[in-house]
Amino acid sequence: MAARLLVLMMIPSILLGCTATPDVRVDSLDKVSEGPSAGEYVLRLDMRNPTDLPMVLDRWTYEVSTNLGTWNNVWIASRTLPARSITFDSLPVVIRHGGDIDPLTRWSVKGKLTYLLPGQMAQTLFDLGIIQPNVDFSASGDATPIGVEAPAVNSR
Repeated sequence: MAARLLVLMMIPSILLGCTATPDVRVDSLDKVSEGPSAGEYVLRLDMRNPTDLPMVLDRWTYEVSTNLGTWNNVWIASRTLPARSITFDSLPVVIRHGGDIDPLTRWSVKGKLTYLLPGQMAQTLFDLGIIQPNVDFSASGDATPIGVEAPAVNSR
């Protein structure tokens, strides 16, 4: 019984140690529209899959902080990164304001991308909530008005 428990405890570390993680870089936070009570932005990202297998992405969990406040969001990724590829994506960000408030000037984002490891065993452990691998990302930069090219971003 103890040997079986030990083997079960080792499975997550074996699975996690056998694969590379996706690389997520934040390119910019761009304003796409402005309403009376909120601005709509998109967080532009590029993702690299360094593995020889397609990588299924599950969800983004992220927090955007600005001079106007902090907002949290969860966004379902529902996509697969092809093997050895670079893919671009965007995440929605709605920043509420009270009308006559200072414009957004600086922003920062931190978050994580949850993904699935290849294989049926990894899928089962993911579905059970035992192994849900994720990769962190963060960035900061200056706000970009509508129609203006984004400045360089400090992304990691």
